[in-house]
Amino acid sequence: MDLLVNTPLGAGGRADGYDIRTAAVVKGIPCITTIQGLAAAVQGIEALKTGHVGVRSIQEHQADLAALWAAQ
Repeated sequence: MDLLVNTPLGAGGRADGYDIRTAAVVKGIPCITTIQGLAAAVQGIEALKTGHVGVRSIQEHQADLAALWAAQ
C-alpha cells in the first residue's frame, strides 16, 4: 500500500480509524483523513504527473478555486 485514505464517520468509525492510522504511521504509509486533504493530494499528484508544479500565492489559489466553483 502506498497511500491510505481514511475518513471515519461516527464513533465506531473514529475508534477504528485511530487503529488504522496508527498502523499506517508504524508502516510509514502516508495517511489522508479528510476529503479536502484528498482533493489536495490528487491535485499534487496530477501536477507531478503533468510536470506543471509551481508556486503561487494563497490569493491566486483562492481566485482559481472561486472561478471553478462559479463555473459549476
